[in-house]
Amino acid sequence: MPEKVTIGTAELWHGDCREVLPLLHDFDFVLTDPPYGITYQSNAGVGAGTQPITNDGTRVSLRLYRAVIPMLRRAPTLWCTRWDAWPDVWELFAAEMKVNGLLVWDKGQPGMGDLNHWGPSYELIASCGPVKTKGSRDCSVLRYNTVPSAKRNHPTEKPVALFEYLLTKATDAGEVVIDPFMGSGTTGVAAFNTGRAFIGIEADRGYFDTACERIAQAHAQGQLLLPEPQPAAVQGDMLLPANTEVSGPGERSSHGSA
Repeated sequence: MPEKVTIGTAELWHGDCREVLPLLHDFDFVLTDPPYGITYQSNAGVGAGTQPITNDGTRVSLRLYRAVIPMLRRAPTLWCTRWDAWPDVWELFAAEMKVNGLLVWDKGQPGMGDLNHWGPSYELIASCGPVKTKGSRDCSVLRYNTVPSAKRNHPTEKPVALFEYLLTKATDAGEVVIDPFMGSGTTGVAAFNTGRAFIGIEADRGYFDTACERIAQAHAQGQLLLPEPQPAAVQGDMLLPANTEVSGPGERSSHGSA
């Protein structure tokens, strides 16, 4: 039977998301990093999170996707994926809602994969449903350093700064963000830091406990409200002066760990 823990504005569920999602009240936005179907195991065996991931493995993951995607209520969704899982993700989402395109997370260094081949230094984030960004029209390549392996709470942990950016760009303060594959709780930490309510679901007991600890720690430290994106100024045909530098989310973030 699913177990619920409430921490401030976060509602955390230990259980199978296929059982928990029908029990939930409304939510506004989905940001999640599901099992990719690659039967992940760390090559180096370092860091806190090197055990296999629950529901990872190609066939298991596809069955999971087929069950869960229709349960997302056609809410705007950012769904982390990989190049080899993307064709299936595209097909399954297209049956339920509009597929807007892909964001590319530039990790800055090679990730897991064949050690005798070029190391993949990027991952993909599918934008599906009525996702609407705020402020300026940003580049779809997002450069944020990966979490160092020795500091990870989960083998495929994403940087908090990356998820904070996504939430401030695509949601409003006070909205309810859900992550049906919560893992170690990065989405929940980012949601709290940006003033969003959070619902997280995780099947693995160990990762669920880690998520509870991380989100409780974030609440204890107090909220870090990031600046909300502002509408872009309309400049007509004006050109930038010579040697003007333009900065934005395409720059390398200094937030390297979650």
